[in-house]
Amino acid sequence: MILHISFDLWLTLIRSNPSFKRRRAELIADIYNSKSLNIMQIEEIITKKDKLYDRYNEMTGTKIPAKEMYLSVLKEINVDGRNVTAEHAERLTGQADELFMEYPPLLLNDNISYILSRLKNEDKVLNIGSNTGFTEGKTLRKVLQKINIFHYFSFCIFSDEVQTSKPSANFFQRIHDNIHVSKNQVLHVGDNPKTDYRGALDFGFDALLITNANYTLNDIRTKL
Repeated sequence: MILHISFDLWLTLIRSNPSFKRRRAELIADIYNSKSLNIMQIEEIITKKDKLYDRYNEMTGTKIPAKEMYLSVLKEINVDGRNVTAEHAERLTGQADELFMEYPPLLLNDNISYILSRLKNEDKVLNIGSNTGFTEGKTLRKVLQKINIFHYFSFCIFSDEVQTSKPSANFFQRIHDNIHVSKNQVLHVGDNPKTDYRGALDFGFDALLITNANYTLNDIRTKL
């Protein structure tokens, strides 16, 4: 019997706000962009770096800090990347986090709050176990409060805070360290076949792969 449900965050509970991505690219274009790239070009560079670091973190089981990711972006969009410093990247990270709070992510679908509420009412203990990228755990906690779903979760495990990423067993162990049930009583719900589904199963949790952004409570109940 499943007693505890662990949720991935991105594309399982929330999705990016297009306005945030556009405003972040505009900020970079206005302040840090000596090559005079356009907004679309900057967005493409950010997406490329995000995917690159995601793959690296997944392969190594580590987590590259957001400010190092932003430093890599700044070096690529400036004529002389040697003139870009860690201080520039740290300042940009803070500015991007402020924009993320101003233009918070959207719930993946209209059922999310209902799903979480019903699961809590059915005595399931919920947590978030999620890899992070350009936006890290400290800011994600704040935005989850802002979009009014943070209170459903007993704890959150974010890869930047534990310095390990899914599908590493070390990451899932961090989740299990906070749970007082056996592994086979834990269900991990996520959208990534490798990090969420295979990683959870290999660790000993049960797993549910989200393949439809409009999934429902009944989709989860099939695993309970």
